[in-house]
Amino acid sequence: MPSLPADPSRAFAGGFYKMFRDSIEIEVIAGSGGDGVVSFFREKYIPKGGPDGGDGGKGGDVYLRASEHIDSLAKVSRRRYKAPSGAHGQGGNRHGRSGEDLFIEVPLGTRVFDAETGDLLADLVEPGQTVRVAKGGEGGRGNAAFVSPTRQAPRFAEAGLPGERRRLRLELLSLADVGLVGYPNAGKSSLLAALTNARPKVASYPFTTLTPNLGVVEDEEGFRRFTLADIPGIIEGASEGKGLGLEFLRHIARTRVLLYVLDASTDPGEALKTLLAEVEAYDPGLRGRPALVALNKTDLLEADETELWIEDLARFGVAVVPVSAKTGAGLSELKGALFALLEKAPRVRPAEPKPRVEVPAGIRVREVAEGVFEVEAPQIEQAVARIKGDLFEAMPYLQPKFRRWGLEEALRSAGVRAGDTVRIGPLEFEYIPDRE
Repeated sequence: MPSLPADPSRAFAGGFYKMFRDSIEIEVIAGSGGDGVVSFFREKYIPKGGPDGGDGGKGGDVYLRASEHIDSLAKVSRRRYKAPSGAHGQGGNRHGRSGEDLFIEVPLGTRVFDAETGDLLADLVEPGQTVRVAKGGEGGRGNAAFVSPTRQAPRFAEAGLPGERRRLRLELLSLADVGLVGYPNAGKSSLLAALTNARPKVASYPFTTLTPNLGVVEDEEGFRRFTLADIPGIIEGASEGKGLGLEFLRHIARTRVLLYVLDASTDPGEALKTLLAEVEAYDPGLRGRPALVALNKTDLLEADETELWIEDLARFGVAVVPVSAKTGAGLSELKGALFALLEKAPRVRPAEPKPRVEVPAGIRVREVAEGVFEVEAPQIEQAVARIKGDLFEAMPYLQPKFRRWGLEEALRSAGVRAGDTVRIGPLEFEYIPDRE
């Protein structure tokens, strides 16, 4: 049999731990919109058919969807996800097909952040809950859409818009009613196995659980139940990043009740003092959450020793229930105490995502040479860039848009006069003041 490494937890961290992920960054790219097409009806003996260019299809959106069948972000296997683009329009007024939406399945309890701004976009806690994280680009219109009483045969169309691209940070916070908090080898996994039908890996060596394990606890009649989570072991300094540190302290954030599991054979008073300090350092609000102490491994002590430890732990103001996961002693009392706490414990509300506000970009006009002015305005530049075909023929269509967006006013404010040259992207024209 091979010998154990000097630091077995590192060996486990290199193996089993990589199978579980509770934080990951991904890139999502929505589909681009299809281009509209410039086309005219052509048939024998009909030399001048009308415009019949179809519109491009919309690009597919990208969604995240919470699933109860996934327990780790490791299942989000790729680092880049791209939705299909819309198809281009065709002649004969045939519109392009829209790209299908892409749904990415994530575990319940996943928080979604914008990796660049840090803003919370969603907190997915209900099965089937979805959030759109990247919007597909609009399809461009074909020339048939630009026909008007004064524009009978438009020779231009619109290009589709690119799909939205974003980097996301996903964080998994386990959803459970009660969270087990304790040192490595305090017997948390054994207690979980004794109280529920969960079967976590249990051993006598001082390793720590490397993935949150969940189980369901039922009362004797089977009418009431709650979920119990074995949070990976905490050590002194975990709130500062030591050991597994912040990697797993986040999993206690959603639990309604904290169950501190102490090893009765190794100074439980000092252990509880450290655990309370680490939990409070991570999130001061957790210190006021309903809590209970399970003094485990009492089968290793005499009855009077157990009583002495219970008296000592009373100074922390948390009720203590002596138990033995090995023999089953005290488990019924522990269940009853937890059910009683849960009846009064408020449910932890999901975090409120920050509403996304689209801020319209302003118009900037600067003089680059005498009598030559350059316009910087994303909305206007995009409208110009989308034109396919005869750009100057499209100007009567674009000018009312420019007027609505405030271009005329911006040009006047910048001192642009009649006859000056104005550049917008690839378009360059002589400025003629609006006489309206």
